[in-house]
Amino acid sequence: MQHNKTEIRKRQILDTATKVFAQRGFNETTISEIAKDAKISEASIYEYFSTKEGLLFSIPTQSSQTLFDTMAFHLKLIRGAANKLRAIVFLFMDSYQKNPDFAAVLMLYLKHNKKFLDTEGHLTIKAGIKQITTVIEQGIEAKEFKEDTHPYLIRSMILGTIEHLVTNWVMTGKPENLEDLVDPLVDTIIKGISNS
Repeated sequence: MQHNKTEIRKRQILDTATKVFAQRGFNETTISEIAKDAKISEASIYEYFSTKEGLLFSIPTQSSQTLFDTMAFHLKLIRGAANKLRAIVFLFMDSYQKNPDFAAVLMLYLKHNKKFLDTEGHLTIKAGIKQITTVIEQGIEAKEFKEDTHPYLIRSMILGTIEHLVTNWVMTGKPENLEDLVDPLVDTIIKGISNS
């Protein structure tokens, strides 16, 4: 029972920190403000996270793992590499659309922080995005995609485009619906690598 309470408290802190960082900015936010919004003491936060940066770096672990678990589940049910890529892009966009504070923290404060590369959150993301490379490799193997398709490059194009679109959405609120961009993005990629 104690372990469950600990996880609930930790999740509460992470959720509150995500919201506060997204609204006020990482540098402008204090642990005191997070504690106040979470209705807990600063000491409670320091029980789980030794620094504000450590708290920031812990945010993506659970959210990203949930996304990648959902992705793995759905990919088992989908036939064809092009359809799988469409599902992957949709799941990313849907996740960011439903969690705008998380999208803001990830795109504005984590993606470009070199220290983030050495964290569990980054390792979770790195492991999860390998699913994209695997799908592209399956498409090449099944002759659905051109033999000279470069899986890492295509994965980077997909992720870079998603990152750009989501960052723009976080900053400007446009487009209103990220999911509207799924088909144009995937169609453009597929036209370039499809064997047909």
